[in-house]
Amino acid sequence: MDRTQNTSRRTVLKAGLAVAAAASLPASGADAQTAPPPKKPGVTRVSAICGNDHRVRGGIEPIMRHLPDSDFWWADDYRPITPKVIRDTDLLVTYYSGYMYDKDNTAAIIDSVRNRGMGWICVHNTPWFTGDELCEFIGAYAMLHREIQPVAVGCLNQEHPITKGIEPFVIQLDEQFGVYLADPKDPDLSVLFRTQGLHDGHSTIQGWCVQRGKGRIVGLTPGHYDWTWSEEQYQEIFWRAANWALNRPIPPFYGSFENVIW
Repeated sequence: MDRTQNTSRRTVLKAGLAVAAAASLPASGADAQTAPPPKKPGVTRVSAICGNDHRVRGGIEPIMRHLPDSDFWWADDYRPITPKVIRDTDLLVTYYSGYMYDKDNTAAIIDSVRNRGMGWICVHNTPWFTGDELCEFIGAYAMLHREIQPVAVGCLNQEHPITKGIEPFVIQLDEQFGVYLADPKDPDLSVLFRTQGLHDGHSTIQGWCVQRGKGRIVGLTPGHYDWTWSEEQYQEIFWRAANWALNRPIPPFYGSFENVIW
């Protein structure tokens, strides 16, 4: 399928997802969260927008709270996200991020990453909502998931600090959102891992990272169900991704693999 067909299909599917996203939003603006408190000097602000999905929050928040000298702010919907919030953010984490990618927020994200060094972790279906400008910026366009099924994580990049030394593992059940790279020859982009659906055999990229100016972006598309976040290998990948995106040395993972059956 050529790029034009891919783009047309993506546009149609994104329209359907947009309708679903709109249907899931609170009916009244009065229900929206308020903006986060001002960031304290010397503290790393982690801002997460994850679409009121507390399964995902239960996976992400414990990892982020292990980052030293940081505070964690969670938004249940996209409406509190403004250019000011983005400019006060050191690490942006997005999941089911709805309509936050308007012209002003898109410009603030690109500027904050490229010129201020903000890190950005794009979780699961983020590329479906960002729009083409940000997809080009993060280096990947999303493919809609196929059957929800067990997914084997492999082809882990042993040359990159996010995945070096991580052994293959299986996620018991997930939506296998894949991506195709905007520019496979981009010298600033690295593929981190691929996955294979254990029922249909579908193989796709699900992890990548890219340097953009002073900032770093990591795309990790597993993560729809609780099973993904209970996998300690994936927790460690996410832990490393957060530190790498913040341009910090990556400390040892705080978890343990003592009870993991390889």
